[in-house]
Amino acid sequence: METKALDTFLAELKEITDIESPANSLEGVNKVADWFIHKADKLGLAHKRLPMTSDKVAESLLISNDLNASQYDILFIAHMDTVFPVGSGKDVPFTFKDGKVNALGVIDDKSGALLTFYILQELDLSKLKVAVYLNSHEELGSPYAKESIREYARKSKYCFVMEPAREDGSMVATRKGVITYDIEFHGVPAHAGNNPERGRSALVEAANFIVEFSKLNDYDIGHTFNCVMTNGGTAHNVIADYAKLTIEMRYRLPSSTEYFEAQLQRVLGNPFVEGVTSTKTLVNDEAPMIDEVNLPKIKALFDEVGQEMQTEVKWIDAGGLSDGNIAASAGCPTIDGLGPTGGNMHAKTEYLVVDSIVPKCNLVLRVINKLFAL
Repeated sequence: METKALDTFLAELKEITDIESPANSLEGVNKVADWFIHKADKLGLAHKRLPMTSDKVAESLLISNDLNASQYDILFIAHMDTVFPVGSGKDVPFTFKDGKVNALGVIDDKSGALLTFYILQELDLSKLKVAVYLNSHEELGSPYAKESIREYARKSKYCFVMEPAREDGSMVATRKGVITYDIEFHGVPAHAGNNPERGRSALVEAANFIVEFSKLNDYDIGHTFNCVMTNGGTAHNVIADYAKLTIEMRYRLPSSTEYFEAQLQRVLGNPFVEGVTSTKTLVNDEAPMIDEVNLPKIKALFDEVGQEMQTEVKWIDAGGLSDGNIAASAGCPTIDGLGPTGGNMHAKTEYLVVDSIVPKCNLVLRVINKLFAL
């Protein structure tokens, strides 16, 4: 990518960031998909919409130079949705100032999605089979896209996730896994003034649960717990007979999953408030994105190309999840954070560093060419 292409890139980026596309806006996400279909058509690429397992979200989009390939050399993954409710755009117009662009979704993840196509137009696609998976609801955790992503990851040699690089330009080498449960507590209601002794507070039980798990964070091992109350009583004069919370564990080591289950059994099996019962429901379970076999080789290749380009290559081990976790769980060697550099994700001050666009495009492009000896 040459610097003179930046004006076109930024003009196109404005077009797609002007489309408000929170994950729950099927209309907005579909408009973004239509934009990318038009872009793909101009590059001579084919597309198909991918039905999700729920009609609560828009279809995802696959773009490729061979939609029916049995195997892809590279699967690119990006997403079309944002976290900002429809109507937020009026407060955050597309602004280019002091080398940065501020717009909703500009770095997470519309610039990464767009950059993918600038990489593709520089590749010799007569020698490669590529696919671009544009997710419709990554910001919801991709619950309705997981199997679809895994389907394409299983038949891809490599997965390049076009999520943004961090504020210092670091790309993402690894990501933690997550396990999430909904926990419901059932107690006994009573009047809080007349006969509180008859009650068994589900809310007190839930509060004790939260405090107990707050003691179990282990930063050295790499597992941490976070809880949020989603239901906790109905009135101040009623002993709460029902409470509900969500707990998640972020982790790096497989042993942490056994630890989590053992602690859930211990805490829920020995209620703090006699007479309160509980149930747990699994909400999400996604393994860490850690590949000790392929990752060192891929990182070494990026480092080598970075030295040739006199471009600093930095890496970070992230605690957050992305669709890279899903692709990696299918056994596909995955590298993440290959979008441009930016920051303040999920805030209206979200920004893209314009000077990072061309170097990142050329870094990824050269890595691919070396990877496949093109």
